[in-house]
Amino acid sequence: RTVGGAQLRLMLPIACVSGFLNNTPVVAIMIPIVLRWAEATGMAKEQLLIPLSFASVLGGTCTLIGTSTNLVVQGMVTDWVRTHEGTSAVSIGLFDLGVYGVPVALAGIAYVLV
Repeated sequence: RTVGGAQLRLMLPIACVSGFLNNTPVVAIMIPIVLRWAEATGMAKEQLLIPLSFASVLGGTCTLIGTSTNLVVQGMVTDWVRTHEGTSAVSIGLFDLGVYGVPVALAGIAYVLV
């Protein structure tokens, strides 16, 4: 009924899905759906497409596989530990980034809604 309500209904599921799938295909699949939704409800498409993009990026920060950057950093950490003797083994688990990513994602979603 409201733009904020529509954005919230869009952003929460997209952020969750983006934690486990690459951001680009999630957005690519959702663009035609969001465009039809905007047309059907009479909302400006920009009011839904920008939140779609932001939610995808924010959701990707919540897990190790959510964005390729997280995987690159994990590989760099593994290589660094392997080449520096005496350092304790460090590994980044699938949900370890969620400690930081989930609050940031929620704050980003709240920022878009305000």
